Amino acid sequence: MSPRIKTPLNAILPSLRVPIVCGPMSGAAGGKLAAHVSKAGGLGFIGGGYFSPEQYTKNLEEAAGVLYDEATEHSGRLDVGVGFLGWGLSKLDGPWDPATDALGNHHRRTKAIACIDAALAARPRAVWLAFGTTEEMAGWARIMRERERKINNFEGLEMWKLFVGVGSVEEAKAAVELVGADVIVAQGCEAGGHGSATAPPLLNLLSSIVKALPTFIPLDPATRPLVLGAGGLSSGDHLAALLALGADGAVYGTRFLFTPESTYSATRKSLLCAAASGSTKRSMAFDEARNTLDWPAGVDGRGIVNRTVEEYERGDMDLAQRQERYARADREDDAERLIVWAGTGVGDVAEISPARDVVRLLEKEAVNALGRVSRFLSAE
Repeated sequence: MSPRIKTPLNAILPSLRVPIVCGPMSGAAGGKLAAHVSKAGGLGFIGGGYFSPEQYTKNLEEAAGVLYDEATEHSGRLDVGVGFLGWGLSKLDGPWDPATDALGNHHRRTKAIACIDAALAARPRAVWLAFGTTEEMAGWARIMRERERKINNFEGLEMWKLFVGVGSVEEAKAAVELVGADVIVAQGCEAGGHGSATAPPLLNLLSSIVKALPTFIPLDPATRPLVLGAGGLSSGDHLAALLALGADGAVYGTRFLFTPESTYSATRKSLLCAAASGSTKRSMAFDEARNTLDWPAGVDGRGIVNRTVEEYERGDMDLAQRQERYARADREDDAERLIVWAGTGVGDVAEISPARDVVRLLEKEAVNALGRVSRFLSAE
């Protein structure tokens, strides 16, 4: 029998076979991708950042259709996770007010609650919360737990596990002590999509968090928070490296864009396959072009450099003209200007493969890497 990788992450996620997670990429990771990653032995997240309640329901039903046979009755947790944006939930019903909402007066936040309820009704295995003030993150985590008790009344179910994305040691401390994270996801500056503009490289960030973790006081004293690494990961060797640094697993994002299950368009996937190492950049150009500048201060994004980025950097035209040009490019599927979120590892992959095969390849590479390194140990 081939050796398997088991970490403490396996203990809190019963269906997990290998500590590989597909991150909740909005616009790319839907129910189909998440479910196929989970079915292959990892844990897939649905990127619900901009979803309506109906979209949450649709994607979770799609995931259930992949994971479970119609003839099989399923009453436990659905083995996928679902992602939320802290600031996005707040924005749905107006600005978050810690003075009132922190006291439990959240009944007025009907749009956000509808999204939360739609997701939790499907009984996901995990919830991912990222991007927001500490007050927002703690408040929404508390509200989600309250809604879980109201909707499912536990019914013999163990509570879903809360994953919280962080970009600094300070955010990690708040995630553990105030938000109640079961799993901290340390996202380095190499990550594609949105992230902290001041996050250090993943290896530095992860090492700092692992070192500081024993000093944190968990919100739930019975919890021993785990740590995952994310950002620029493209191979199983990277998983092995993170485990050596003290992580309990790895989160892959861009790597799973190279799959038929990803909801990225064919044009975007072609651009991914053609991308070379060094072809991405962190910039505000992407959000400016899409007119999505309402992300929290200190957050930018990494994507493939193209004419949209170049025109932004040169200051060509004014803001309104650049946004109109991008809107036209999006409608026309203009490969020279389309925004393609991608991390620094994008140049390491050049073909589309099923999510199942990606999970198996990452696992095989990680096992081989760990075996290779273990040969360096000596009792002498």
